[in-house]
Amino acid sequence: MKNVSRLAMSYEDIPFMHWGIVSRFNFSDDKARYVPRKRWDPLSAAEIRLVDEKTGKVVAIGKWKGHFSYVSPVRSYRPGESRESIVKDAFKDILEGKDYAIPVTLNDQPLDSPFSVEPILCDTLKNYTAVTIINRFPAMVRHIDPEIKERVERMVEDRYTKIALGINLVTFPTGYYETLSDVPVEVLAAMLSSMKKAIQFSVEESFRRGFRLIPVYPFFNIGRLAGGSQPRLHSQVYFDLNEDGHGAFMESILQAFEEMRKENDCHLCTSRHDGRMFYENSTWIAWATSSPRRNYHVRLAPKRHVARFTDLTSDEIRGLAETLKLVSIAMDKVGIARDRNVLFYSLPFGYSSYFHLFVDVIPFESIGGIEMLDSVRVARVVPEEAASQLREALSSLQPGF
Repeated sequence: MKNVSRLAMSYEDIPFMHWGIVSRFNFSDDKARYVPRKRWDPLSAAEIRLVDEKTGKVVAIGKWKGHFSYVSPVRSYRPGESRESIVKDAFKDILEGKDYAIPVTLNDQPLDSPFSVEPILCDTLKNYTAVTIINRFPAMVRHIDPEIKERVERMVEDRYTKIALGINLVTFPTGYYETLSDVPVEVLAAMLSSMKKAIQFSVEESFRRGFRLIPVYPFFNIGRLAGGSQPRLHSQVYFDLNEDGHGAFMESILQAFEEMRKENDCHLCTSRHDGRMFYENSTWIAWATSSPRRNYHVRLAPKRHVARFTDLTSDEIRGLAETLKLVSIAMDKVGIARDRNVLFYSLPFGYSSYFHLFVDVIPFESIGGIEMLDSVRVARVVPEEAASQLREALSSLQPGF
């Protein structure tokens, strides 16, 4: 790794909740309400109960499943939240050494601990292809000063609420690109590799600190309507360190894969998706889902049965980069909204469940009441027709696209 010059911000000067840091220097009682909380909805959350295979008894494990919210007011201070700063590229100042950051990985090489409390100015980050940093305006608390930890923890209000503990990462290219269609495959592969190494590094460091059950949520928000406050292409990863369970959708996925395990089967390994597949390379396949969450909802999966994003080989990472770019180009050619979410469904760390990694690409779309009432969508585009259109769009691309 090239030498990294640095000028650090002192611990005393770190503003409240920047980089997820709550210290004795930035905390006061009037800020108590602004410490991020994780709140489970009492009307749509329940304890996880498992069947003991030896006794057949149903056992509560002290964890939850259902709907929860991260309530984090510091998120409203993100660059790009106001109309005046809508085109501001905050990453440019970081790369030029004009703004502080906590870099975790440079390309796929680890630098600072994901639990570091030392933001730095560094103008050598631009010498790399991709950089992963700690999110400055996170949804979770990453560090609580030991001197005030007990005082802060007393703020928990009831059995459904706790301080939201976790790590939020951001990965971005040092070159400027705004969409998956724009970014070269090699650069996107470097981003994915940097993200993979940062996840591995963060999980290892979390295990060292005694955390054992860690849901990890990697994703891209592309475009303002899809939640992207920054114009530069970037991915994010949320590590939930509360060890109190997982959301309703993840529970449904885990249950579905458990049924497959019982049948000695894996849908993602065996299905050819009934004519809805429109692209494949040596390591990945892409198809229009049969039960779309939005019109033109596309799903990707590695051909090899792997449970986690961090299990992917370098060839599979490059194959994923190629697939994501081609899916994005095909969607553009079909005229689908360029505001999109890319969601990685990966087995939480510490879980031993049967699982096959998959990725959803979901275009932004306004939704209606029935779609907010339950986990249901009303689709207007037949998935087979969506696949046909995307297949035709790809057929017109030149080799090397």
